[in-house]
Amino acid sequence: MKVMMWAIAATLPVAAAGIAAQGNVIGQFIDHRDIGQPASPGEASYDPQRQRYRITAAGQNMWADRDDFHFAWKRMSGDVVATTRLDFVSPAPRPGDGGYLHRKGGIVLRQDLDPDSAYVDVLRMGNQQMSLQYREVKGGQTRLIWINTPRQGTVGLTKIGDYAYLSVLGADGKLHHAGGSFKIRIRGPYYIGLGVCPHDPKARETMAFSDVRIAAAPAGTRKPGGTTLQTINIGTPPEQTVIHHSSGPVSMTGWSASSEWVHFSSEGKARRAKAWDSDVVETAQPPQQAARLVAPAVALGIARQVSPDGRSIAYLTGTPGKTPSMAQDVVLRLAPVVDGKPATDKAVELVKLWGNAASLPRSAWSPDGKTIAFISLD
Repeated sequence: MKVMMWAIAATLPVAAAGIAAQGNVIGQFIDHRDIGQPASPGEASYDPQRQRYRITAAGQNMWADRDDFHFAWKRMSGDVVATTRLDFVSPAPRPGDGGYLHRKGGIVLRQDLDPDSAYVDVLRMGNQQMSLQYREVKGGQTRLIWINTPRQGTVGLTKIGDYAYLSVLGADGKLHHAGGSFKIRIRGPYYIGLGVCPHDPKARETMAFSDVRIAAAPAGTRKPGGTTLQTINIGTPPEQTVIHHSSGPVSMTGWSASSEWVHFSSEGKARRAKAWDSDVVETAQPPQQAARLVAPAVALGIARQVSPDGRSIAYLTGTPGKTPSMAQDVVLRLAPVVDGKPATDKAVELVKLWGNAASLPRSAWSPDGKTIAFISLD
């Protein structure tokens, strides 16, 4: 491949925050700048011959209630479909360095350019995983859904109404919905483009993006649909993992005694998957399950499941005043059990789901009480 001359638009640091001047047009993007307060200014460039973008960024993280990264964007509104091929250009950090596991880059959609903006993004991560991250409200907590896949070269983000979806490459080389959709309300015009963060305030990360396609969703585009089996570790509630996604129903059938494997039925087959690795799915018969504790006989949500040690209870709450249905948002919550009763005033929200009581199976809790499996409808 011939080496072509780059059309470069580097950010110009101004003020203490290192914010770039407006009007740095590169390719299809009308501007780029640092978001937050990276230790050094980022930069972006575009090669029109190869139709490839390069973004170099400093920044501590894109997480919790604020972000530090470099962002190239354009303004859009309404439904959108965005895809790109993305590659790390910088050498991999050494094990133990800040960015070894969580350096990241991908497609980013933000309500505004403030560090604490509501947003959704699809990212390639340093730990060989893809993630769908989101902050539902300005200044809120970032949450993410892990997607383990060996095919990480291309990623897609689709926004349909208030719902966002991640797509990854399948074995056929085509993009497919990966499961684990969620609801986020982005109002009016938004910013969408490419972002990079090294996850290390002392480092700089460069990523290359090619075949970047960001356009309004074609008329009649529908939600992808399907069923997703997911897990969430109660020690890290902002993080979820997609175990298996299917276009048809998925039924949770149990756990292995070691809490390592989730057993389920999908497409007429009995299978099992690693509790934290969606890339390992095997045909297997469901194990014999130990007796489950009976949930307290109280009016508590749509479904309720007590942890193996009886100290916690997971339950779903629907829309107040409405009869639970398959077309209703529900929230998976976790509350401590005190003197045999759930202390709902100390409950924490684990995740919002699209569906009803079927989202929390009877075998939801792992035997060690550290993980909850649930089913979401896309």
